Amino acid sequence: MIERVKLALLNCYGIQKLEHTFEFTPNNMPVAIYAPNGVMKTSLAKALQNFSEDKQQQDMIFPERASSLSILDQNDVKIQRNAVFVIDSINDKYQSGRISALLASDPLKKQYDEIFGIIAYKKNDLFKKLKKYSGVSKDIEISFSEAFGVKQADILTALGRLEREVKKGANSEFKSLSYKILFSPKVLEFLNDSDVEALIEEYTKTYEQILDGSLYFKKGVFNHSNAEVIAKNLTTNGWFESGHTVNLNHKDQHTEIKTEADLIAAIEIEKQKILKDPKLAEMFEKVDAALTTAELKSFRDYLLDNPFVVPELKDIDAFRQKVWISYLGELKSDYLDLVDEFDKSEEKIKEIIKLAEAEQTHWERVILIFNERFSVPFEVRVENKGDAVLNVAAPQLTFYFKDEVANEEKRTDRSVLDKVLSNGEKRALYILNIIFEVEARRQEKLETLFVVDDIADSFDYKNKYAIIEYLSEIKEDELFHLIILSHNYDFYRTVRGRLGIWGDNKLLSNRKNGEIELIKDVLSENPFADWKNKLDTPAFLIASISFVRNLAEYVGNTDAFNSLTSLLHVKEMTKTLSLSDLQSLYEDVLAPNSFKEFGNPHKTVFETMQEVCGAIVAGDVDQLGLEEKIALSIGIRLSAEELLIAKIDDAAFVAAMGKNQTGKLIKRYQKSDNPNADILRIMRRVTLMTPENIHLNSFMFEPILDMSSHHLKSLFCSIRDCGN
Repeated sequence: MIERVKLALLNCYGIQKLEHTFEFTPNNMPVAIYAPNGVMKTSLAKALQNFSEDKQQQDMIFPERASSLSILDQNDVKIQRNAVFVIDSINDKYQSGRISALLASDPLKKQYDEIFGIIAYKKNDLFKKLKKYSGVSKDIEISFSEAFGVKQADILTALGRLEREVKKGANSEFKSLSYKILFSPKVLEFLNDSDVEALIEEYTKTYEQILDGSLYFKKGVFNHSNAEVIAKNLTTNGWFESGHTVNLNHKDQHTEIKTEADLIAAIEIEKQKILKDPKLAEMFEKVDAALTTAELKSFRDYLLDNPFVVPELKDIDAFRQKVWISYLGELKSDYLDLVDEFDKSEEKIKEIIKLAEAEQTHWERVILIFNERFSVPFEVRVENKGDAVLNVAAPQLTFYFKDEVANEEKRTDRSVLDKVLSNGEKRALYILNIIFEVEARRQEKLETLFVVDDIADSFDYKNKYAIIEYLSEIKEDELFHLIILSHNYDFYRTVRGRLGIWGDNKLLSNRKNGEIELIKDVLSENPFADWKNKLDTPAFLIASISFVRNLAEYVGNTDAFNSLTSLLHVKEMTKTLSLSDLQSLYEDVLAPNSFKEFGNPHKTVFETMQEVCGAIVAGDVDQLGLEEKIALSIGIRLSAEELLIAKIDDAAFVAAMGKNQTGKLIKRYQKSDNPNADILRIMRRVTLMTPENIHLNSFMFEPILDMSSHHLKSLFCSIRDCGN
């Protein structure tokens, strides 16, 4: 049993180096990793996907660098490739290869196999022999079923309907024809052309007119093939050796035939007389002129050798069936043996299929999970359940689009659904295949490390929670282990809580000196409860301003709200507000706390900024604490406003600004005479990166968590340099 996974990557899809040991104890606890965009999430998933598919690892930008991936368990034993399964954020084309594995009902399948085994053997043997007659070596059962207009699963029934014709030897004149040449896709396309159909119609009429004048042959009753069969049978039975003769009569003409050779010669003369008739030859040339491509030239040469075939092309579907029947006539013993075996077992097979239709399967659990939990405008069903359960045919998933208003539903093809569904709804179809894969692995008892790459991206909240609920079920199976990756902090936080992930199993990704490290997430479930006891630390003190300000607004403490706002925006009291004033404001809103004397709060903001920026440079740390990022954002906002106020130099405008102060200052500066392009560019970065960062919101500062520390430092330094 896997309890620990030791992962080591080198130069894999942008990850220069990553080494980490994942623990799944106690109680098979999942691992949740929050990774901001661009840090490592997709690269890690791609590398593990390659491992599972036995593909070579590589660095796409620097392919010359040696790449490697090692994944070991707690005993330093290599984890098998099929034990790793990566669930991408989206893969429209993915279909689980294990769907059929869910459908086998062992007791019924065993009964079915016992009965159908002999039938299947005889059917395969018959079609193996049919290959030699027809020339069709690939997909011969498909060719047969298409000729008779039935599904491949109904071949035995179709064969049974041909018994009477096969027994009487119908269409034996076609037994030597090559089905592969006569009915190739190109030939069928050619014969379905309206101009070609008209030519063949004209040829057939001419042929039938000539046949009406034949000495011996008669359309639909007696042709040259029938005559050749009679000649052969007479000889085999000693007719001529016994002194008997054959009289060929036509109107007033009587010809007595005394030997087999004379009979065959008479038949051949009459046949050539018809086929070489000038009118018929002229019509054949018209058909021949339409045959242009190489494949059609082979067909033309075949018609030259077998000109009696041309009239049959008038009804190509009927002709295809006649040719198959002629082959079956040559394999009469094998054919009748198969049909007899099928007839004896048919009722029993029907009974087994009926039981299979009524039986609950693992597959139905997947459908139930999907239909009940996911909010999509369609319902998934299967329409060949009996055949699927018995593995007679692959499961046929069908989709019924539902119009809730009109209370209607309509069977819809997957291709149509792809055109009308939203991206989130399309992802739901992908999730359906993932559930199939998971449940099949559960049934096979295949221990698996599932790596989940932002599976809930683009889903609404109902479907996100449906996914989280299913991940929770996966976790409960001791053979399944989860590593969940996300760049969405809200999803990460929800998974962390719902799946009971704590301690070293909640991780944040961090880029350090070009390498990736996964560090323990020490952020409290409620960071403000933790910060409240750390107000003697500058970063925590400053980061708490926005939180306390919002609380003041909620409880209606306008004075505290306005005063604290002056520490987020440049106001009249921004630089004069003292620490004791700040302490009083906090105590008005929060329970009393111990404060360390830092001096002026405004000055403390900028001193803290310098310390934070210094830490970034010294350690190349890209994972500052939340409180440090918020404090840095507040410093950026204040620095930007101070710079703009100095440039605008309009005290009356500044005093009258009210809400949305930063935006108003930027617009006012933009309209001033000769605004500096570099300053405007920096201010645009300020509006993009800091507006939500210094205000409490329902996502617990998610935007700033997802932001690079280096970007914040760069922005702060740019504003500072502009002001110098």
